[in-house]
Amino acid sequence: MSFSEIIGQTRIIRLLRRALAQDLLPHAFLFTGVEGVGKKFTALTLAKVVNCHHGANGDSCDQCISCRKIARGNHPDIDLIERDGPFIKIEQIRALKHRMRFKPLEGRYRVTTIINSQHLKAEAANALLKVLEEPPADNLIILTATETRALLPTIVSRCLHLPFQPLSMAEISAYLCKTHSISPERAEVIARLADGSLSRAVALLDGKKLSRRNWILETVAEIHKSRISDLLAATDRWKGDNLDLQQDLEWLKTWIRDLLVQKMEATARVDLLNSDLDNKIKAMASQMSSHQLWQFFDLVCAIQRAMGYNVNKRLSLETLLLSLHTQARGLGKEKDVDFSVFTRERFFEIRS
Repeated sequence: MSFSEIIGQTRIIRLLRRALAQDLLPHAFLFTGVEGVGKKFTALTLAKVVNCHHGANGDSCDQCISCRKIARGNHPDIDLIERDGPFIKIEQIRALKHRMRFKPLEGRYRVTTIINSQHLKAEAANALLKVLEEPPADNLIILTATETRALLPTIVSRCLHLPFQPLSMAEISAYLCKTHSISPERAEVIARLADGSLSRAVALLDGKKLSRRNWILETVAEIHKSRISDLLAATDRWKGDNLDLQQDLEWLKTWIRDLLVQKMEATARVDLLNSDLDNKIKAMASQMSSHQLWQFFDLVCAIQRAMGYNVNKRLSLETLLLSLHTQARGLGKEKDVDFSVFTRERFFEIRS
């Protein structure tokens, strides 16, 4: 585990190496970006580098006792804080504040990484803010988060913010072919669906996940032929699987995106994300207006937000499928929309 092994974050690594070379490390970093782009990996690698006994050229040797302890997760000066239940609690931050009063036991720095710091409870965030205002010497704090909006602005302002970019499809595809020995064709399909996240791509190597995605999109593709009883049965199976409904709704968003791409193909050449289902996409794109697709996209987003609360999941999924069934059957069909009214920025909000 070294900087040279981190995929796709060349700019970030260059900045970190420059700070190390000039001995200008800040007391706190904030790494932001979607899951699976290397934030935690980079944080642990930085912890290795600042404590490595034989490192050179701004990287770790990966061989000394310090590097080996960090790799095994038993270095006394390296702490990892993750949420306890739904939140990171104030007791965890108080324990961190207590540990930081003492000098590092073995290394040059005590490095604390707070994973997914957007889950800080309000009182925990305020307690962390006090730590960041007066950081003890020989301590380095690294926060990871999906985005800055989920954090207190005062916390963000006291950290050096490094935004991690989603990985390219080529980078993900090359990694999958090299480390998992799969065909380039399968790697390309998975890389498209991973949306810049390496961890999501690796998870999709599980055939069950892709089979579930295929079932959901097949159900939607054939929905205009379905009876109401078929849709209710599909809802039973969908909810009964008790898997990641948020990811399922992301699949639907990519499907709607591809349908819109198909409808505007004359004015914008964009690759399909679900390229392995291109025939079904072409068939369904002719059945629904762009106005209907935007409405359906808004409904998926609304249900996705509601899933974060204690909503009736069965009722939400039934509403989703029945709404799409009504639109796909052409009931109350709206006039198609001229895509020239949509800016390129709005169109690609579907990917975000």
